[in-house]
Amino acid sequence: MDRLAIILRAALIAATIATSTAFATGAERLSGATWRMDVSHPPGAGPFPAVILLPGCAGNTPPLVARGLRAHAKALNARGYATGILDVLGPRGLSSICADAGRLGGMVERAVRDAFDAANALAALPRIEAASLAFLGQSFGGSVALAIASRKSQPFAATVAYYPWCAGGYGASGRSDFAVPVLILAGRSDDWTPVERCSRLKPLSGTRGARIVIYEKTHHSFDLPGLGRQTIAGVGGAKTVAGNPAATADSRRRYAAFLKNAFSR
Repeated sequence: MDRLAIILRAALIAATIATSTAFATGAERLSGATWRMDVSHPPGAGPFPAVILLPGCAGNTPPLVARGLRAHAKALNARGYATGILDVLGPRGLSSICADAGRLGGMVERAVRDAFDAANALAALPRIEAASLAFLGQSFGGSVALAIASRKSQPFAATVAYYPWCAGGYGASGRSDFAVPVLILAGRSDDWTPVERCSRLKPLSGTRGARIVIYEKTHHSFDLPGLGRQTIAGVGGAKTVAGNPAATADSRRRYAAFLKNAFSR
């Protein structure tokens, strides 16, 4: 076999391997009046269980946030899940709402409605297993995850909340009333959404409590790859953010096990 033939054959083999292992990031875009969502999935016809992801109050466009969302999507695709990266700020013409308490609070309920609408659109796709949908949110998205979990009738089987704001509104007097399994992943050193608020939530009778994993010496936004320690503007003043690769890797293992268990019920 001559040299050119060897090179062409090697290229063909490499292309075949790449095709069989690649993930179709952004393969489909779904949209509603106030949201849009980029869907990716593992190779094959499915149907696949699926996870919708929603970022924090800075929206989807900051490069580190976008990279972090793609990293979660890739990790989930590799485990056999389809993913939908949801944007609820961009379609409304909004960028960061991190320092706007009124808008931040008001957007939670709007984002819940958007998530439900997006879930219904996602479930209608032929590659999606409609009965196996979950929601994963970061910060503001994590607060949306908790609000979703408190709804009695909904399309999601479980929710994952990265460093959410655990307000007292998920039940009476700081009590949660989650109807589906909830996993909270947070840092002990988070000065933006203190994990102690989540630890104090007590489930109402007949409802579920949240499983909480706390990472020591870990700050807000710890799962954003390449995020160096810095302060950014938030409600009430400057807040600390910093990536933590070890906590990120562990959190992915934990939510993978959590989702597997939730979908097997």
